[in-house]
Amino acid sequence: MNQTITTDKSKIFNYSRHGNLDDYLCSLKGEDFREYRKRWKAASSMEGEFDFPVFLVFETMFKCNLKCIMCYHSNSNKSAYDYDGMLPTEVFERIMKECSGNYCPSLTIGGTSEPLLDVRLPDMLALAVNSGFMDTMINTNATLLTENMSRKLIKSGLTRIRIGFDGATAETYERIRLGANFHRVKDNILNFIRIRNEMGFRFPIVRISCVHLSENDKEIQDFITFWKPHVDYVSIQRYKPHELTQDRKRGKMGAGKQVVENVKCSQPFERLYIRGNGDVHACCSMVYGPRVGSIFDSSVSDIWNSDKMKRLRWQLNNCVWDDIPTCRECLIQTYGAV
Repeated sequence: MNQTITTDKSKIFNYSRHGNLDDYLCSLKGEDFREYRKRWKAASSMEGEFDFPVFLVFETMFKCNLKCIMCYHSNSNKSAYDYDGMLPTEVFERIMKECSGNYCPSLTIGGTSEPLLDVRLPDMLALAVNSGFMDTMINTNATLLTENMSRKLIKSGLTRIRIGFDGATAETYERIRLGANFHRVKDNILNFIRIRNEMGFRFPIVRISCVHLSENDKEIQDFITFWKPHVDYVSIQRYKPHELTQDRKRGKMGAGKQVVENVKCSQPFERLYIRGNGDVHACCSMVYGPRVGSIFDSSVSDIWNSDKMKRLRWQLNNCVWDDIPTCRECLIQTYGAV
């Protein structure tokens, strides 16, 4: 088995069964997918500003059925981010229509929620594929990944399913992922792969990830060894506190005390984060990423090309932090120097 280890700005270590993951996906998806990945790389390297985001993150609701120790949903200040209800179906459909007339090749549904709690998920993914999205993804804890749901997700055209599973033993996993059953969830994941293969599909490719914490530090290699033969790739991720003031001691790959001068954040060049209450953030996180508009009041294009977004991209590109202290703190948390 070929093994490739890649890093994403020191945040993530990936162990892939297929060599370079982009090359593997391009070999399956074709030239249009290759062009999309070139555009993604241009955005992530901040080589220029495109007139439409490359990636959209949808948090259709702020709900989860677990209280993982490293997550917003275990936070005593959770109410600061909470809201009632969910993203209206008609708003999602409007966004899909707008995206079909522009070039927006990738999206994920979930954000800080558990996407399988939204019964509309398979239909939303199918609509996204029909609207021209080439790379559709979800992040899930897999507790609700039943056989019926597995078949619906596979048929929807989903490109990637990314599963959080943060331990190699039941004791460690259940101490981290409060409310989940180790053996049941492991069976869900293995059954999903079996069903996909029996249906004759190569997609979605399956990633299993583990956030590297002090609680699971001694199990990381066992985790990699067990899952490598089963999934398409294994991802070991750095812990990042979900609150600006939170202690970083939990993370074994923790950050330091000052921003590394040559690190810049490319997220406002790549994506928008759309929440179920309409808020739009220029980041993967509504905690660290500034709010830049409401999808209830504006189109994706209007928000993306607004003066607020343009100034934010300029500030991040030029390391001007005075007006965006949360971005500075995020870089300290994520890339800080010792």
